[in-house]
Amino acid sequence: MLQKLFSKSIIVTVLTLPLLLCAQTAQAQDNHGATAYSPTSDATGISWDHGTEKEALDAAVSACNQQSAGANDCEALTSNTNNCGAIVVGKGGAGAGWGDNKAAAESEALAACSELPGGSCKVQLSVCNK
Repeated sequence: MLQKLFSKSIIVTVLTLPLLLCAQTAQAQDNHGATAYSPTSDATGISWDHGTEKEALDAAVSACNQQSAGANDCEALTSNTNNCGAIVVGKGGAGAGWGDNKAAAESEALAACSELPGGSCKVQLSVCNK
């Protein structure tokens, strides 16, 4: 009887182990986000929850180009994984930042933008990538 119980335990373990490993793998998937900026039109773009960094960068540039009034000169600024991101625009350009929450991301982006000439930086977009 003990041998039957042991045998059943091994079968259950062998059958459920792959399911547990798949569940852990799915939870560990990274979410990528990115920001983009057009110096000609001051358009911005931000993306989040993409499977790869390249997808996130491409999506941010595409979103920015759609807002650029035909300038189509958007360039990726930054990318990050499993974080919150923000983009700010001022008279001298744009800044981007990342952090554990929107407030931290916005603070970092404002600090980056404040280093540019012209000042008057304002948060344009922010989103969490978790």
